[in-house]
Order: sequence, then structure tokens, then C-alpha cells
Amino acid sequence: MKRFSLRIIPLVVGLVLFSQCYAHAWNFAGHRIIASIAYDQLKPSTQLAMVELLKQHPRFEADFQSRMPDVIKTASPEIQNRWIFMRAATWPDIARRFDDANREKYHRSTWHYINQPIYLDDASEQFLSSRLPANVATSIKEGNDPRQFNLLQALEFCVMQMKDPAVSNADKAVYLCWIMHLTGDSHQPLHSSALFSKKTFPEGDRGGNSIRIGKSNLHSQWDGLLGNSFKYSEIVGQAVGIARDPAMKQLGKQATQQLDFSAWINESHQLARGKGYSPAILEAARKSEATDGKFKKLSTLPKSYYQQAGTIAVKRAAQSGWRLAELINSVQ
Repeated sequence: MKRFSLRIIPLVVGLVLFSQCYAHAWNFAGHRIIASIAYDQLKPSTQLAMVELLKQHPRFEADFQSRMPDVIKTASPEIQNRWIFMRAATWPDIARRFDDANREKYHRSTWHYINQPIYLDDASEQFLSSRLPANVATSIKEGNDPRQFNLLQALEFCVMQMKDPAVSNADKAVYLCWIMHLTGDSHQPLHSSALFSKKTFPEGDRGGNSIRIGKSNLHSQWDGLLGNSFKYSEIVGQAVGIARDPAMKQLGKQATQQLDFSAWINESHQLARGKGYSPAILEAARKSEATDGKFKKLSTLPKSYYQQAGTIAVKRAAQSGWRLAELINSVQ
């Protein structure tokens, strides 16, 4: 299996280089790969318990059952259960597309990220640090509005709700979807950080969304690093390839020793700072800062950048998958 998993990296690099879609988190494939990795770390009894909980989701028929492909409907119960579990990890992104009433009820845009600052230069830090227009709180405080939570606060909140015996199973199914999704998001480096500068990005670059590269943007390119497949077999195959690679398996198991959500974000922040915002990106930002403050679109980034980013994405998927399984075990 090691040869299989090592082929993942050039595959995802190619997908990123030619992807032109705009995404909001690890995309469809990325979240489902992480969920599939986690699913295989759970005991069969826990797998079944989580699927049975998801079947009580208030929108199970609309967003799960009715969307199940025919090839899955005619497959074994085991395959159907994995499909339901994997789809749950993408449900918070599905909620973005609901009609107004349901979108208001279920969608939470700020939960997907935290904009820990990366300052372009000392002048920007001196000017912005005391007036940072971002919620960088690491925990919930009394009086906080849940609709305005950042990623860290949202994860804390969802775990609290899952552990509360007074919360209905229908609501817990929704919170389980969010826990799965946000665990994945917390391991995507550009969901942890934003580039700030005095003139060009005084409110941050939205985690790379404002860094235009070709027909895409920096954030979207990172979101697609784990691929863009919609096929169940390909997604599960890639998850198996990661989970059975000895190095990734060891990395995943080691990751379970750190279950502090802030540590996950700090890991991602360091990767964003050191690897996500490359010298070419920072130089382009400095040029815009020195002129009209409008970031000039980059045509592309070096192939080596995407190779490195692809390696990081696979490692983060392994860490996220094993940690998600441990988190589920703690809240069931």
C-alpha cells in the first residue's frame, strides 16, 4: 500500500494546477477522505451508533437519503453506512446552498475559520495589532453569540452540545456533522490564518481568498489538494492509501496524543506562515503595498510549491482522520 499512497501527491498537484473551482473548505473529496480515515479507526459498534444518530438528522431525507447515488443504494449496508458518514463531513458546506430560511437556520459562515494574523511587515503589525478586525478568541466566553463563533469556539460549542444529555438526537446529528467538518477545516492551513497589511489587506486576505492565482485563488488551491473526485470508490481508495501507508499511520496515531483544538490551529498557522504564504506571494503583496494597495494577480506558483503543499495536505488528512476518530469516541 505504500506505493499507492506515494502516488497521491503528484495526483493532487495536477488537480490543483488545473482546478478552476472556488471552494470554502477542504472540498468534497478532502472532507470525505478524512471522514473515511476516521471511520476505519472506530469500533464497528461506534460506526453503527454514529450512522444511526445521523439518520435522525432533521434533513436526513432531503440531504442524505435522497442524494444517495443508485450505485450506493444497491450496495451493501456497510457501504451505505460509510457513505452516510462521509457525507456528514460535507453537510455544513451543503448548508451554504439552502434557501433563505434553512440557510439562516443551519449555515454558519464564521465557524469554518479563524484568522490568526500573519503580518506582512512590522509597520502593518504596529498599525493593526491593537485594532485587528478578526475574532481570534481561543475559547467561548459568557455572552458570546454562537452565530459569530470562529472555528475554535464552534468546535468547543459543538462538543459541549454533543455531551449534553438535554440536547435532542436530531440536534446532536447536526452537531456531529459540524464536528466532523470543523476537525477537517482546522487541519487546512489557510483556515487558520490570514495575511494582514496596512494598505492592501487591512481586514485580512480572507485566508488566501484575496490572493488571486490564475483563474483561482490561494485558498481554493489549498482546498483542492486532496483531489476533486466525486466517486465513492476513488475517495475511499485514497483514504485507504493514506491510512495504510506506514509513515502516515504512525503520524496519525501520534496526532491523537494532542487533542487540544488550539494546538491543531497552531499547527496549521505555522504551516500557513512557513509554507502557505510563499516568498513569491509575500513579494507580490509588498509590491502592492508600495504602490496602489491592489494585489496584482499571479499567473501561477512554482511546481515545487504544489509538490510541497500536496505532501502537507496528505499529512494533515492523516492527522485529522485519526484525531476525528478520537474526538467522536469522546463525545458518543
